[in-house]
Amino acid sequence: MSLLAMMPFVSPDALMEQLAKSSVPFKKPSDPDWATYSTTFNTRLPVAPVVVVLPTTVEHICDAVRCANQQGFKVQARSGGHSYASYSNGGMDGAMIVDLRKLQFIRCDDKCDGVVTVQPGVRLGNLARAIYDQDKRALSHGTCAAVGIGGHFTHGGYGFFSRAWGLAMDQIVGLDVVTADGSHLPANAYQNPDHLTSIKAMRGAADSFGIITTFYLQTQPAPPSVIYWDIKMSKVTNSVESAVTAFQHIENFAHNVSVMDRHLGFNVSLSSDNFAIGGTYLGSLDNFENRIMPALLEGISVVTTIDIKQVDWLTALKHLNEDQDLEVEQDYSGHSNFFAKSVVVPEPGFTEEGLTCFFEHLLDKGKDAPVSYFILMDFYGGVDSQINQKDLNFSAFAHRDALWVSQLYGYVGENQVFPPEGLDFINGLSNAMTAHLPEYGAYTNYTDPSLTREDAHRLYYGARVLRILKVQKSKWDPNNVFFNPQSI
Repeated sequence: MSLLAMMPFVSPDALMEQLAKSSVPFKKPSDPDWATYSTTFNTRLPVAPVVVVLPTTVEHICDAVRCANQQGFKVQARSGGHSYASYSNGGMDGAMIVDLRKLQFIRCDDKCDGVVTVQPGVRLGNLARAIYDQDKRALSHGTCAAVGIGGHFTHGGYGFFSRAWGLAMDQIVGLDVVTADGSHLPANAYQNPDHLTSIKAMRGAADSFGIITTFYLQTQPAPPSVIYWDIKMSKVTNSVESAVTAFQHIENFAHNVSVMDRHLGFNVSLSSDNFAIGGTYLGSLDNFENRIMPALLEGISVVTTIDIKQVDWLTALKHLNEDQDLEVEQDYSGHSNFFAKSVVVPEPGFTEEGLTCFFEHLLDKGKDAPVSYFILMDFYGGVDSQINQKDLNFSAFAHRDALWVSQLYGYVGENQVFPPEGLDFINGLSNAMTAHLPEYGAYTNYTDPSLTREDAHRLYYGARVLRILKVQKSKWDPNNVFFNPQSI
């Protein structure tokens, strides 16, 4: 169903006429390049906006939100457009999309204690390259260079350096935001401090509250070198028992205070015939090879290959980006045809019974899967994790007790039909993973459109955070201008 069908009569022509009178740049369905601006990243979930606004100034965003308000249209912002559920296109037909791709300013100021000023159309790779080139600075964020900073930084933002420096959202020290009435407000400790409380909502649920026009992000000095490592042990999946034993050892290693600290980041990659672990280390090669690696491999009997490299900062980021260039064109347009789910596993992790249930299912059903797939188990917790140092008063991210955040991702060719059996397969993996977890959540950056609004709120936010968000929503967006199928 479209948004237009859900609302009293609204006129796209009237909206576009008002946008034109306000000198707001936009694209409409009759434009020859409409597909360039309206096609979703996830081609399995096509969603048609009514208009795509392309602001070059803050005033354009303010005017566009006011026009949508007056004409009765819902609004969603789009930074990089990589929404798993097509929510950056509104999630349903008929929304006004504010595409931020032309807002590309990045500045490191040595007078601001390493805080970088960034506009929301910037992509992760361009941000990483710019702050390194300008001032040899670094940030904690994800590995895919083409992802836009908007949704990534405001809904979590995990990367291999997150255990050392926190999630991407934890680097936000200030924001400038266009609110639902079209006002433009700074939110930091120096200007409008009363509005600072809304940063807590924007860190975790920004799509429900406003459009960020400027991020102020706390950077770190770029490390002089990074240990980049990868271990493949595919034969571990020859039996359920060996897979369970290997994964249990990794969990025990994660809680080993004699070797673990915040400087080690990694994930585990799984399928029916693959078991691999890899990541980064912000420490010496000697310590990694002679202390950390022996402790990690001690309980794993079958190792196929070990790859360890000491590289500079930008080379490490390029390796993490599948050896692709970090810089991304402004009009980059990638697509995928997929369905994904996530499971947030709190400390202390899985039980043996739970792992056995999961690997029995994976090794059985994964052999003849109806779609291509991968499973990533991102390591959030363990000894000294800086992700888990923040509490629920800091942000709307409810998973500060996470040990793992898993992504279960099934995909087919861009021009193929995603089969119903593929949905069942990914749902089955998720159900097997959660069957013996007394509590678990989900990660909103891996948005799952199959969840009801109520289930999404419960899994993404939990009861306590949700209560806070509803209070903030009634204050800052009482008319529900910023809407998608799982918004607050």
